[in-house]
Amino acid sequence: MPTRAGWLVAVGGVTTIGVGRLLALPELYILGSIAVALVVVAVLSVRRRLPRLVVERVIAPPRVHRGGDSRVELRVGNGGRRRSPLLELHDPVAGTVGARMALAPIDAGEHRAVSYRLPTARRGRLDIGPLTATRTDPFGVASRRAEVAGATHLTVLPAVEPLHRLPDAPGRDDPLAGTSRPLLVRPGGGEFASLREYVAGDDLRRVHWPSSARAGDLLVRQEDPPWQGHVTLLLDARTDRVSPERFEYAVTAAASIVHAVARVGDRARLMISDGTNSGLVDARAAEQTLLEHLALVQLHPADQPLPRPPTDGRRDTGNLVLITGRPHHDDLDLARSMRARFGSVLVVAVETVPATDHDPGVAVAVFDDDTPFATAWHDFSAGRR
Repeated sequence: MPTRAGWLVAVGGVTTIGVGRLLALPELYILGSIAVALVVVAVLSVRRRLPRLVVERVIAPPRVHRGGDSRVELRVGNGGRRRSPLLELHDPVAGTVGARMALAPIDAGEHRAVSYRLPTARRGRLDIGPLTATRTDPFGVASRRAEVAGATHLTVLPAVEPLHRLPDAPGRDDPLAGTSRPLLVRPGGGEFASLREYVAGDDLRRVHWPSSARAGDLLVRQEDPPWQGHVTLLLDARTDRVSPERFEYAVTAAASIVHAVARVGDRARLMISDGTNSGLVDARAAEQTLLEHLALVQLHPADQPLPRPPTDGRRDTGNLVLITGRPHHDDLDLARSMRARFGSVLVVAVETVPATDHDPGVAVAVFDDDTPFATAWHDFSAGRR
């Protein structure tokens, strides 16, 4: 179809023809006819169907944290029988004008590779595409656009700052007995508990050969599952508790704690004031899922109180960390009521909290400046220890 310039040329040509006929000037009539003919020929030239383009879009790396480097790599191949024309590729990217790239003609069976960088300054879902190819005539008066690749997206995860220490808790949680005791084995391994008779299908590496020799029958080691600590992380995303400027700091804090829990092999439960509850999961296996929850979380109206962490009968085990902006008395009451349930309860405030708002019965860490979270956390943990 005609471009904006094409429509102007066409309208100008028709007007010139009319004026030429009105004034009986053959020159104007010829000039206008040439302009109209140019537009018609240009439209017909771009209407020819494009060769079949085979496009492969790869986002590298497929996961990126806020501020990291990520690129889109496009591999465009000519799957037709004739040479492709000069094309302009446009890949829309949410929040930007998108990426525009000139694609040189490609012979049949060949391919070209182009790439561009993605903006990762903000966490969240970044929509990409659909990719379109535009063919324009040499005069720029007509063009034809075709979609050559669908849409995709990249989830920009929140920034993570490595933490050297987690809140202290008096013990580790036994997933079977509901008690607590120190972790005696490396996370991911089991503890030797007893022997049992060999059953077809058992791993021969678990056979306890000395005991088998004495008993005259194959005996295998029966191992109990490892005992893991657990951290319940409660993120306050209500607009009356935290400002937009400090909310990103709060999300970074939550993501850093999730990463620290995953690194030591403990379990984690992520709860958000919007109703999100991941359940108690192995943080090492579910780290990316938990970070994706944090990547998509947004501030929401304060139409409900903080969700109460579920109780399962255990006492004095694990850690509860509440991350908020400026905690109100009802938030501190919730934290205080959880002290008998958890071995450690900590409120992390990312905005200034007046001294009159402090509750002496609840541990409150105030990180209200621009100090990196990892540094502030380390300083607080060292002073607390």
